[in-house]
Amino acid sequence: MAEEDRVSTQKSRHIPDIALVLAGGLGSRLRPVVSDRPKVLAPVAGRPFLEYVLWYIADQGIHQVILCVGYLADQVKAFAGDGKKWGLEILYSEEIVPLGTGGAVRQVSGSLTEPFFVMNGDTLFLANLQALWQVHTTASALGTLALFSAERGEARGCVTLAPDGKIISFEEKPDRVGQAFVNAGIYILEYEALGHLRPGENASLERQVFPGLAAQGRLAGNVQAAYFTDIGTPESLAVFENDVLAGKLPFFGGRLKV
Repeated sequence: MAEEDRVSTQKSRHIPDIALVLAGGLGSRLRPVVSDRPKVLAPVAGRPFLEYVLWYIADQGIHQVILCVGYLADQVKAFAGDGKKWGLEILYSEEIVPLGTGGAVRQVSGSLTEPFFVMNGDTLFLANLQALWQVHTTASALGTLALFSAERGEARGCVTLAPDGKIISFEEKPDRVGQAFVNAGIYILEYEALGHLRPGENASLERQVFPGLAAQGRLAGNVQAAYFTDIGTPESLAVFENDVLAGKLPFFGGRLKV
């Protein structure tokens, strides 16, 4: 079966039921306020940030999560456990040495044969994953990125988007300033997207996977107007906590008492 036929067959199936969450980051910039735990466990209104991510995943109807862990992995495992608290099945992929975002996903993707979600564990974008999947199924792409429009895009991965939804170029933290479509940290990937990476190789999705897929015309984007937060700095962590306390995360419903 030709590659495009096989990919098309895969895409005819329902929305992927598995999400890889990148949860192995050091959180160096958070050290002034969070020095005794991994970044994904940074406290927000009395709860680890990862809990908000897991509730979001469950709310979107996904059932299986693979946490890609590294730094202080035992703390993440002790908190998330088997995932039953959120109605999830949680498994773990642990880095023995740092692998970067691409290497961490490649460590898992070799055992997957169908499309899967990838999410950054230190960001939260309340995207509609069904809408993202619909774009992916019609794009003949190996990867589809959730995007949002930002007034200042220079601090994040920025894309140039064609009228048909294909990403023409992907630049990680470019020099340009001003309005831009930026990477929201949620992706759908086919396992072929990482086939050129060697198992155990330290690699970056943003620098060694996405630009190449864009150049091949195999990367799509879906712009959504949804809540976004990134807890990479003490200031952004504080902003998110204020948003939680102000009730700006409606998808939690009555599940969180703050």
